[in-house]
Amino acid sequence: MRPLALIAATSISVGWSCADQQLDSTLVRVDPDGVKLVSPADRPLWGVRDVLHVDGTIWALTSSAPFVHRFGPNDTSSVTFGRSGEGPLDFRFPYSMWRGRPAGSLTVWDPGSFRAMTFSESGALLFALHTPTLGSVRSDIEDVAFGHPFRAVKHPGGIVVARYNSGVNHGTELWNGQLLRVPDDGSQPAVILDFASELPGSSRRLGASLLAPVPLWAGCPDHRIAVLDPIARILFMLSVGEATRQAIALPWKPGPLEPQSRLAYLKSRIRAELGDRGMSTADVDRFATETLRSANGLFPSDQPLGVDLKCAQGRVWIQEFDGAANPFGYGAVWRTVDVESPEPTFARVEFPDDFSPLRFSQSGAIGVFKDSLGLQRVAEVELSLNSAFPRAFPRTPSLDVHQTTSATTGELSK
Repeated sequence: MRPLALIAATSISVGWSCADQQLDSTLVRVDPDGVKLVSPADRPLWGVRDVLHVDGTIWALTSSAPFVHRFGPNDTSSVTFGRSGEGPLDFRFPYSMWRGRPAGSLTVWDPGSFRAMTFSESGALLFALHTPTLGSVRSDIEDVAFGHPFRAVKHPGGIVVARYNSGVNHGTELWNGQLLRVPDDGSQPAVILDFASELPGSSRRLGASLLAPVPLWAGCPDHRIAVLDPIARILFMLSVGEATRQAIALPWKPGPLEPQSRLAYLKSRIRAELGDRGMSTADVDRFATETLRSANGLFPSDQPLGVDLKCAQGRVWIQEFDGAANPFGYGAVWRTVDVESPEPTFARVEFPDDFSPLRFSQSGAIGVFKDSLGLQRVAEVELSLNSAFPRAFPRTPSLDVHQTTSATTGELSK
Protein backbone atom coordinates (compact mmCIF):
# COMPACT_ATOMS: atom_id res chain seq x y z
CA MET A 1 0.00 0.00 0.00
CA ARG A 2 1.12 3.55 -0.63
CA PRO A 3 2.58 5.63 2.23
CA LEU A 4 0.17 7.27 4.60
CA ALA A 5 -1.47 10.47 3.45
CA LEU A 6 -2.46 13.02 6.09
CA ILE A 7 -5.36 15.31 5.36
CA ALA A 8 -5.32 18.18 7.86
CA ALA A 9 -8.39 20.31 8.30
CA THR A 10 -8.05 24.05 8.65
CA SER A 11 -6.62 25.02 12.03
CA ILE A 12 -9.02 27.10 14.08
CA SER A 13 -7.24 28.85 16.91
CA VAL A 14 -9.60 29.93 19.65
CA GLY A 15 -9.05 31.44 23.04
CA TRP A 16 -10.49 29.73 26.09
CA SER A 17 -11.47 30.71 29.57
CA CYS A 18 -12.58 29.01 32.75
CA ALA A 19 -16.15 29.65 31.66
CA ASP A 20 -15.81 27.81 28.35
CA GLN A 21 -12.87 25.47 27.94
CA GLN A 22 -13.91 23.77 24.69
CA LEU A 23 -10.94 23.31 22.33
CA ASP A 24 -11.47 23.29 18.57
CA SER A 25 -8.07 22.23 17.24
CA THR A 26 -6.71 20.85 14.00
CA LEU A 27 -8.22 17.53 12.93
CA VAL A 28 -5.77 15.28 11.09
CA ARG A 29 -7.48 12.53 9.11
CA VAL A 30 -5.61 9.33 8.33
CA ASP A 31 -6.13 8.24 4.73
CA PRO A 32 -7.54 4.66 4.62
CA ASP A 33 -4.97 3.80 1.93
CA GLY A 34 -2.25 4.50 4.48
CA VAL A 35 -3.21 1.48 6.59
CA LYS A 36 -0.52 -1.14 5.98
CA LEU A 37 -1.27 -4.81 6.77
CA VAL A 38 1.68 -6.43 8.55
CA SER A 39 0.27 -9.86 9.41
CA PRO A 40 -0.46 -12.43 6.68
CA ALA A 41 -3.67 -11.89 4.74
CA ASP A 42 -4.35 -15.63 4.74
CA ARG A 43 -4.06 -15.93 8.55
CA PRO A 44 -6.93 -13.79 9.90
CA LEU A 45 -7.46 -13.23 13.61
CA TRP A 46 -10.40 -12.30 15.81
CA GLY A 47 -10.75 -10.90 19.30
CA VAL A 48 -7.29 -9.27 19.22
CA ARG A 49 -6.45 -7.73 22.60
CA ASP A 50 -2.86 -6.59 22.08
CA VAL A 51 -0.17 -6.44 19.40
CA LEU A 52 3.60 -5.91 19.28
CA HIS A 53 6.02 -5.30 16.42
CA VAL A 54 9.57 -6.16 17.52
CA ASP A 55 12.46 -6.19 15.03
CA GLY A 56 10.29 -7.41 12.17
CA THR A 57 8.39 -9.95 14.27
CA ILE A 58 4.67 -9.43 14.84
CA TRP A 59 3.05 -10.74 18.04
CA ALA A 60 -0.74 -10.78 18.43
CA LEU A 61 -2.68 -11.72 21.58
CA THR A 62 -6.27 -12.87 21.06
CA SER A 63 -9.20 -13.62 23.34
CA SER A 64 -9.44 -17.34 22.52
CA ALA A 65 -6.99 -20.23 22.22
CA PRO A 66 -4.45 -20.42 20.79
CA PHE A 67 -3.96 -17.04 22.40
CA VAL A 68 -0.51 -16.05 21.14
CA HIS A 69 0.32 -15.67 17.43
CA ARG A 70 3.80 -14.96 16.11
CA PHE A 71 4.48 -13.93 12.52
CA GLY A 72 8.09 -13.77 11.41
CA PRO A 73 9.58 -11.48 8.75
CA ASN A 74 8.29 -12.21 5.25
CA ASP A 75 5.67 -14.57 6.71
CA THR A 76 8.30 -16.95 8.08
CA SER A 77 8.52 -18.68 11.45
CA SER A 78 4.79 -18.49 12.19
CA VAL A 79 4.02 -19.88 15.66
CA THR A 80 0.84 -20.14 17.74
CA PHE A 81 0.60 -21.26 21.36
CA GLY A 82 -1.32 -20.78 24.58
CA ARG A 83 -4.22 -22.92 25.68
CA SER A 84 -7.01 -22.21 28.14
CA GLY A 85 -6.90 -24.07 31.43
CA GLU A 86 -5.84 -24.18 35.06
CA GLY A 87 -2.37 -25.69 34.62
CA PRO A 88 1.00 -23.96 35.10
CA LEU A 89 1.40 -23.50 31.32
CA ASP A 90 -2.20 -22.45 30.69
CA PHE A 91 -3.94 -19.09 30.42
CA ARG A 92 -7.14 -18.06 32.14
CA PHE A 93 -7.59 -14.51 30.85
CA PRO A 94 -4.52 -13.25 28.92
CA TYR A 95 -4.88 -9.54 28.43
CA SER A 96 -1.67 -7.76 27.34
CA MET A 97 1.98 -8.37 26.56
CA TRP A 98 5.40 -6.74 26.28
CA ARG A 99 8.97 -7.56 25.32
CA GLY A 100 10.46 -10.13 27.62
CA ARG A 101 13.94 -10.78 28.92
CA PRO A 102 16.05 -12.36 27.47
CA ALA A 103 15.88 -10.68 24.06
CA GLY A 104 13.42 -12.30 21.69
CA SER A 105 11.15 -13.57 24.43
CA LEU A 106 7.62 -12.38 25.17
CA THR A 107 5.87 -11.67 28.47
CA VAL A 108 2.09 -12.14 28.63
CA TRP A 109 0.06 -10.64 31.47
CA ASP A 110 -2.73 -12.96 32.62
CA PRO A 111 -4.87 -11.24 35.29
CA GLY A 112 -7.03 -14.37 35.46
CA SER A 113 -4.19 -16.19 37.20
CA PHE A 114 -2.34 -13.09 38.52
CA ARG A 115 0.79 -14.01 36.56
CA ALA A 116 3.14 -12.35 34.10
CA MET A 117 4.42 -15.31 32.06
CA THR A 118 7.55 -15.08 29.90
CA PHE A 119 7.84 -17.37 26.86
CA SER A 120 10.56 -18.11 24.34
CA GLU A 121 10.01 -17.38 20.65
CA SER A 122 8.79 -20.95 20.18
CA GLY A 123 6.30 -20.78 23.08
CA ALA A 124 8.26 -22.50 25.87
CA LEU A 125 7.55 -21.05 29.32
CA LEU A 126 10.74 -19.56 30.76
CA PHE A 127 9.45 -18.19 34.07
CA ALA A 128 6.42 -16.51 35.68
CA LEU A 129 5.99 -13.58 38.06
CA HIS A 130 3.12 -13.99 40.51
CA THR A 131 1.31 -10.89 41.75
CA PRO A 132 -0.92 -10.40 44.79
CA THR A 133 -4.65 -10.89 44.34
CA LEU A 134 -5.80 -7.68 42.71
CA GLY A 135 -9.44 -7.74 43.77
CA SER A 136 -12.62 -9.20 42.37
CA VAL A 137 -13.51 -7.61 39.03
CA ARG A 138 -16.40 -8.93 36.95
CA SER A 139 -14.99 -10.47 33.79
CA ASP A 140 -17.26 -8.46 31.47
CA ILE A 141 -16.62 -5.10 33.15
CA GLU A 142 -15.20 -3.68 29.91
CA ASP A 143 -18.53 -4.41 28.23
CA VAL A 144 -20.38 -2.20 30.72
CA ALA A 145 -17.82 0.43 31.77
CA PHE A 146 -14.67 2.23 30.68
CA GLY A 147 -11.37 2.10 32.54
CA HIS A 148 -9.63 -1.15 31.50
CA PRO A 149 -9.08 -2.51 35.04
CA PHE A 150 -7.11 -5.53 33.76
CA ARG A 151 -4.35 -3.38 32.26
CA ALA A 152 -0.71 -3.92 33.25
CA VAL A 153 2.52 -2.32 32.01
CA LYS A 154 6.15 -3.26 32.33
CA HIS A 155 8.20 -1.05 34.62
CA PRO A 156 11.94 -1.28 35.42
CA GLY A 157 12.29 -4.06 37.98
CA GLY A 158 8.60 -4.93 38.05
CA ILE A 159 5.15 -4.29 36.62
CA VAL A 160 2.42 -1.73 37.34
CA VAL A 161 -1.16 -2.98 37.76
CA ALA A 162 -4.41 -1.73 39.27
CA ARG A 163 -5.81 -3.20 42.49
CA TYR A 164 -9.45 -3.06 43.63
CA ASN A 165 -9.71 -4.45 47.15
CA SER A 166 -13.43 -3.70 47.39
CA GLY A 167 -14.23 -5.39 44.06
CA VAL A 168 -15.74 -3.95 40.89
CA ASN A 169 -19.25 -4.63 39.64
CA HIS A 170 -20.04 -1.18 38.23
CA GLY A 171 -17.96 1.45 36.49
CA THR A 172 -18.08 3.96 39.33
CA GLU A 173 -16.30 1.45 41.59
CA LEU A 174 -13.19 1.88 39.44
CA TRP A 175 -12.65 5.10 41.41
CA ASN A 176 -11.77 2.90 44.41
CA GLY A 177 -8.67 1.45 42.72
CA GLN A 178 -4.98 1.89 43.40
CA LEU A 179 -2.06 1.73 41.01
CA LEU A 180 0.42 -0.79 42.38
CA ARG A 181 4.05 -1.49 41.46
CA VAL A 182 4.85 -5.20 41.86
CA PRO A 183 8.65 -5.83 42.00
CA ASP A 184 10.20 -8.69 40.04
CA ASP A 185 12.11 -9.89 43.10
CA GLY A 186 8.95 -10.71 45.04
CA SER A 187 9.37 -7.90 47.58
CA GLN A 188 6.46 -5.91 48.95
CA PRO A 189 4.33 -4.11 46.31
CA ALA A 190 4.11 -0.33 46.63
CA VAL A 191 1.11 1.93 46.01
CA ILE A 192 1.84 4.55 43.33
CA LEU A 193 -1.51 6.32 43.32
CA ASP A 194 -4.80 5.96 45.15
CA PHE A 195 -7.61 7.09 42.85
CA ALA A 196 -10.12 7.77 45.63
CA SER A 197 -7.88 9.88 47.85
CA GLU A 198 -5.45 11.48 45.39
CA LEU A 199 -7.49 12.33 42.30
CA PRO A 200 -9.42 15.58 42.86
CA GLY A 201 -12.34 14.44 40.72
CA SER A 202 -13.09 11.53 43.04
CA SER A 203 -14.81 13.78 45.56
CA ARG A 204 -17.15 15.04 42.82
CA ARG A 205 -17.96 11.73 41.11
CA LEU A 206 -21.60 11.17 40.33
CA GLY A 207 -23.92 8.42 41.42
CA ALA A 208 -24.58 7.47 37.80
CA SER A 209 -23.45 3.93 37.03
CA LEU A 210 -23.91 3.67 33.22
CA LEU A 211 -21.46 5.33 30.78
CA ALA A 212 -20.00 7.24 33.74
CA PRO A 213 -16.54 8.89 33.59
CA VAL A 214 -13.83 6.87 35.34
CA PRO A 215 -10.04 7.24 35.76
CA LEU A 216 -7.95 6.12 32.79
CA TRP A 217 -4.24 5.26 32.90
CA ALA A 218 -1.37 3.91 30.81
CA GLY A 219 2.38 3.37 30.98
CA CYS A 220 4.76 5.51 28.90
CA PRO A 221 8.05 4.58 27.18
CA ASP A 222 9.98 6.84 29.60
CA HIS A 223 8.49 4.75 32.46
CA ARG A 224 6.18 7.51 33.65
CA ILE A 225 2.52 6.70 34.24
CA ALA A 226 -0.18 8.85 32.62
CA VAL A 227 -3.45 9.15 34.57
CA LEU A 228 -6.56 10.99 33.41
CA ASP A 229 -8.94 12.45 35.98
CA PRO A 230 -11.99 12.92 33.71
CA ILE A 231 -14.02 14.95 36.20
CA ALA A 232 -11.36 17.49 37.22
CA ARG A 233 -10.14 17.40 33.57
CA ILE A 234 -6.49 16.96 34.54
CA LEU A 235 -3.85 14.72 32.97
CA PHE A 236 -1.30 13.63 35.57
CA MET A 237 2.19 12.40 34.65
CA LEU A 238 3.66 10.32 37.46
CA SER A 239 7.25 9.22 38.01
CA VAL A 240 7.35 6.22 40.33
CA GLY A 241 9.08 7.08 43.59
CA GLU A 242 8.72 10.84 43.18
CA ALA A 243 6.17 12.80 45.18
CA THR A 244 5.87 15.70 42.72
CA ARG A 245 3.59 15.07 39.74
CA GLN A 246 3.12 17.04 36.56
CA ALA A 247 -0.50 18.07 36.10
CA ILE A 248 -1.81 19.32 32.77
CA ALA A 249 -5.20 21.02 32.72
CA LEU A 250 -7.14 19.83 29.68
CA PRO A 251 -9.18 22.45 27.79
CA TRP A 252 -11.97 20.10 26.68
CA LYS A 253 -15.52 20.41 27.88
CA PRO A 254 -17.56 17.22 27.37
CA GLY A 255 -20.77 17.56 25.38
CA PRO A 256 -24.15 16.29 26.58
CA LEU A 257 -24.80 12.55 26.63
CA GLU A 258 -27.58 12.39 24.08
CA PRO A 259 -30.68 10.19 24.53
CA GLN A 260 -29.81 8.12 21.44
CA SER A 261 -26.45 7.16 22.99
CA ARG A 262 -28.18 6.06 26.19
CA LEU A 263 -30.76 4.10 24.23
CA ALA A 264 -28.11 2.33 22.13
CA TYR A 265 -26.28 1.29 25.29
CA LEU A 266 -29.44 -0.12 26.86
CA LYS A 267 -30.26 -2.09 23.70
CA SER A 268 -26.78 -3.59 23.72
CA ARG A 269 -27.04 -4.59 27.38
CA ILE A 270 -30.46 -6.17 26.86
CA ARG A 271 -29.13 -8.28 23.97
CA ALA A 272 -26.09 -9.28 26.03
CA GLU A 273 -28.23 -10.32 29.00
CA LEU A 274 -30.58 -12.32 26.78
CA GLY A 275 -27.74 -14.34 25.28
CA ASP A 276 -29.20 -17.08 23.07
CA ARG A 277 -32.76 -16.41 24.17
CA GLY A 278 -34.73 -14.92 21.31
CA MET A 279 -36.36 -11.49 21.41
CA SER A 280 -37.45 -9.56 18.38
CA THR A 281 -35.80 -6.29 17.47
CA ALA A 282 -39.09 -4.51 18.07
CA ASP A 283 -39.34 -5.96 21.58
CA VAL A 284 -35.76 -5.00 22.39
CA ASP A 285 -36.43 -1.44 21.17
CA ARG A 286 -39.62 -1.21 23.21
CA PHE A 287 -38.04 -2.60 26.38
CA ALA A 288 -35.01 -0.31 26.08
CA THR A 289 -37.20 2.74 25.48
CA GLU A 290 -39.32 1.95 28.54
CA THR A 291 -36.20 1.39 30.65
CA LEU A 292 -34.72 4.71 29.53
CA ARG A 293 -37.82 6.56 30.72
CA SER A 294 -37.26 5.27 34.25
CA ALA A 295 -33.45 5.45 34.19
CA ASN A 296 -33.21 8.76 36.05
CA GLY A 297 -29.82 8.97 37.72
CA LEU A 298 -28.35 5.92 35.99
CA PHE A 299 -26.64 8.00 33.28
CA PRO A 300 -24.53 11.16 33.72
CA SER A 301 -25.70 14.31 31.95
CA ASP A 302 -22.42 14.70 30.03
CA GLN A 303 -20.34 12.41 27.85
CA PRO A 304 -17.14 10.93 29.31
CA LEU A 305 -14.10 13.10 28.69
CA GLY A 306 -12.35 10.04 27.24
CA VAL A 307 -12.93 6.31 26.84
CA ASP A 308 -9.34 5.09 26.55
CA LEU A 309 -5.83 6.40 27.12
CA LYS A 310 -2.52 5.41 25.53
CA CYS A 311 0.98 6.82 25.88
CA ALA A 312 3.84 7.20 23.39
CA GLN A 313 7.17 8.97 23.76
CA GLY A 314 6.34 12.56 24.63
CA ARG A 315 2.68 12.30 23.71
CA VAL A 316 -0.49 11.05 25.42
CA TRP A 317 -3.46 9.86 23.35
CA ILE A 318 -7.03 10.09 24.65
CA GLN A 319 -9.84 8.45 22.70
CA GLU A 320 -12.92 10.65 22.32
CA PHE A 321 -16.39 9.43 23.20
CA ASP A 322 -18.46 9.19 20.02
CA GLY A 323 -22.19 8.75 20.47
CA ALA A 324 -22.51 7.55 16.88
CA ALA A 325 -20.08 4.68 17.58
CA ASN A 326 -22.71 2.76 19.45
CA PRO A 327 -23.19 1.08 21.78
CA PHE A 328 -20.19 2.14 23.79
CA GLY A 329 -18.72 5.21 22.18
CA TYR A 330 -15.33 3.91 21.06
CA GLY A 331 -15.04 6.19 18.05
CA ALA A 332 -12.32 6.84 15.48
CA VAL A 333 -11.05 10.18 16.84
CA TRP A 334 -8.22 10.50 19.35
CA ARG A 335 -7.02 13.66 21.07
CA THR A 336 -3.28 14.10 21.56
CA VAL A 337 -1.40 15.98 24.26
CA ASP A 338 2.25 16.87 23.69
CA VAL A 339 3.60 16.49 27.24
CA GLU A 340 7.23 17.39 26.50
CA SER A 341 6.70 21.00 25.43
CA PRO A 342 7.06 23.71 28.10
CA GLU A 343 3.46 24.58 27.25
CA PRO A 344 1.60 21.41 26.13
CA THR A 345 -0.10 21.50 22.75
CA PHE A 346 -3.19 19.65 21.60
CA ALA A 347 -4.57 18.15 18.40
CA ARG A 348 -6.98 15.49 17.15
CA VAL A 349 -6.43 12.52 14.82
CA GLU A 350 -9.19 10.59 13.05
CA PHE A 351 -8.39 7.02 12.00
CA PRO A 352 -10.35 5.01 9.41
CA ASP A 353 -13.39 3.29 10.90
CA ASP A 354 -12.00 -0.18 10.16
CA PHE A 355 -8.66 0.46 11.92
CA SER A 356 -8.35 0.34 15.73
CA PRO A 357 -5.01 1.54 17.16
CA LEU A 358 -3.75 -0.48 20.13
CA ARG A 359 -0.29 1.09 20.56
CA PHE A 360 1.23 4.42 19.60
CA SER A 361 4.81 5.42 18.93
CA GLN A 362 6.62 8.55 17.77
CA SER A 363 6.23 7.39 14.18
CA GLY A 364 2.65 6.10 14.14
CA ALA A 365 0.31 3.46 15.47
CA ILE A 366 -0.10 -0.30 15.35
CA GLY A 367 -3.45 -2.01 15.80
CA VAL A 368 -5.97 -4.16 13.99
CA PHE A 369 -7.74 -3.80 10.68
CA LYS A 370 -11.21 -5.37 10.55
CA ASP A 371 -12.71 -6.49 7.25
CA SER A 372 -16.39 -6.70 6.31
CA LEU A 373 -16.64 -10.20 7.83
CA GLY A 374 -15.26 -9.04 11.17
CA LEU A 375 -11.91 -10.82 10.67
CA GLN A 376 -8.85 -8.95 11.91
CA ARG A 377 -5.27 -8.49 10.77
CA VAL A 378 -2.46 -6.57 12.40
CA ALA A 379 -1.90 -3.24 10.67
CA GLU A 380 0.22 -0.11 11.03
CA VAL A 381 -0.04 3.53 10.05
CA GLU A 382 2.75 6.09 9.95
CA LEU A 383 2.36 9.57 11.41
CA SER A 384 4.75 12.48 11.44
CA LEU A 385 3.05 14.34 14.25
CA ASN A 386 5.50 17.20 14.66
CA SER A 387 5.20 18.18 11.00
CA ALA A 388 1.48 17.43 10.68
CA PHE A 389 0.37 19.52 13.63
CA PRO A 390 0.84 23.29 13.75
CA ARG A 391 2.11 24.63 17.06
CA ALA A 392 -0.28 27.58 17.37
CA PHE A 393 -2.95 25.86 19.42
CA PRO A 394 -4.63 27.19 22.55
CA ARG A 395 -2.55 26.00 25.46
CA THR A 396 -3.04 25.19 29.11
CA PRO A 397 -0.42 25.53 31.82
CA SER A 398 1.62 22.59 33.03
CA LEU A 399 1.51 22.48 36.80
CA ASP A 400 3.79 20.75 39.26
CA VAL A 401 1.55 19.82 42.15
CA HIS A 402 2.06 17.99 45.39
CA GLN A 403 -0.77 17.94 47.91
CA THR A 404 -2.38 20.86 46.07
CA THR A 405 -5.31 19.06 44.50
CA SER A 406 -7.95 21.23 46.16
CA ALA A 407 -6.43 24.40 44.75
CA THR A 408 -6.12 22.83 41.31
CA THR A 409 -9.71 21.64 41.39
CA GLY A 410 -10.94 25.06 42.43
CA GLU A 411 -9.21 26.69 39.49
CA LEU A 412 -10.68 24.26 37.01
CA SER A 413 -14.22 24.41 38.33
CA LYS A 414 -14.72 28.11 37.70
